[in-house]
Amino acid sequence: MKAFCDSSFDEKKGVAGIGIVVCDGQKRKVYSNWIVASSNNEAELFAIHLASILTEGKGIIYSDSQTAISYINNEIKDKPRTREQYIRHKMCEYWAYQIRRRGITVEKIKAHTSYFQTHLIGNRFADLAANEGRAKFYER
Repeated sequence: MKAFCDSSFDEKKGVAGIGIVVCDGQKRKVYSNWIVASSNNEAELFAIHLASILTEGKGIIYSDSQTAISYINNEIKDKPRTREQYIRHKMCEYWAYQIRRRGITVEKIKAHTSYFQTHLIGNRFADLAANEGRAKFYER
């Protein structure tokens, strides 16, 4: 089982569309919605967390966000931050902890390439689903 995750963030409105594509053999299920988020990194991490629930902790989850993967791998260094940056950082740490707790495998996938490979096409589906999720917010 494979899952591809992406997010599309609107900084002005504080809203992110999230897209998840779960592939189980030849079956493909697409999830698209929006969430309130303080940063794109938080939305990416939430999408990965949601994918881990949808896949029941099985298989591999792919993301094009190196920052999200760095949070999951505990590779983000402490540095001076403003209060707002600190709150966003702590939210990302929270979601990364939830993902680590589930014991899933998260791998990096290159974003926005034009190669015709199933992995890359799955990532494009997730990107489109994230944009659709944001559109759902605007249409409400």
